[in-house]
Amino acid sequence: MAERGPVVSNTGPLVAFAGVGRLDLLARLYGRVLVPEAVWRETVLQGENLPGSRELTTADWVERVELERPPDSLLAEDFGPGEAEAITLAARRSASLLLIDDLRARRVAVLAYGLRVRGVVGTVVSARRSGLVAAVGPLLRAVRENGYYIADWLIDFACHEAGET
Repeated sequence: MAERGPVVSNTGPLVAFAGVGRLDLLARLYGRVLVPEAVWRETVLQGENLPGSRELTTADWVERVELERPPDSLLAEDFGPGEAEAITLAARRSASLLLIDDLRARRVAVLAYGLRVRGVVGTVVSARRSGLVAAVGPLLRAVRENGYYIADWLIDFACHEAGET
C-alpha cells in the first residue's frame, strides 16, 4: 500500500534495510522513493562499501533528486548534508512521509516543517501490518546485528505494537 504523495528517504533507512537484504520493503511499502543528492553521495558515491550502494544504482523505484536551491541555512548548520537535504526535499515536495531516524532531525522535521516521519522501526511495523514480513522482532534484531543501532526497549515496543508480545 503506497503512500499518497512522494516519500523521501535519508541515508539511514536505506543502509539499514539493504544491510539485511530487505531494501525491497521500501519499494513495496512506498512505491517510488525520492533520494536527495547528498544522500545519494553518502550512500552510493562515498559509501561504495555500504550495504545497498550497488542496489540503489539499479533500483527503478528510486528517484535521485538534486535540490534547485540549497537547504535552509539553519538546517545546513545543524545537520549533516543528508539530513538537511532530506528534510528540505520533503518540505519542498510536500512529501507524505520522510524516512529518517536521527531524533533531533525528526523533531525539526515535525515541529518546524510539519512533516510526517517514520524510521526503520516504524517501517518494519508497517511492513508487518501490510503482510510483507512475518515478524517484527527477528528483522529488527537482524538490522541491529548488522550494525544499525536500535535499543532493546524500542524493539520490544515495536513487537508489542505489531501484536508480537
